[in-house]
Amino acid sequence: MNKAISCLFLCATLLLSSCRTGGVIIRETPLNASETRRVVVGVIGEPRTVSQNGREIYSRYYDKKNKNIEKMDMARERYTTHVTILGDRRPYDVQVEVLVEGRNVDGGFDLIERDDDRAAAIAEKIRQSLNQSRDTRNVIDDFRSF
Repeated sequence: MNKAISCLFLCATLLLSSCRTGGVIIRETPLNASETRRVVVGVIGEPRTVSQNGREIYSRYYDKKNKNIEKMDMARERYTTHVTILGDRRPYDVQVEVLVEGRNVDGGFDLIERDDDRAAAIAEKIRQSLNQSRDTRNVIDDFRSF
């Protein structure tokens, strides 16, 4: 009986302590994946890393003042923006996270926190750019029959 209660308690603890999605999510974006990716790159700048399928984009490292970090050995803290295009077809959702990393004892960087306020500001810029891109798109010229 005691083992059953312990097992049930362990299962409940694992279920309740599962990961939560961080950052900000832009729901139901109007553009296709490649146009969404182009808008994201326009907002966050030249990416440091893009996943193989093009759905995950990491920005270059920057400091508190949003300036790119040229010499990493001098930085004590660095920020990076992680944008993920979610969904298998339109309308896509776009998740924006800002990761804050701090220098550890060994000289490397460890994740300290996620900055949701900064992520919200970047997500708002992406949302505005997505809406502007939708309004300026020429449907006839962008149509591809094959």
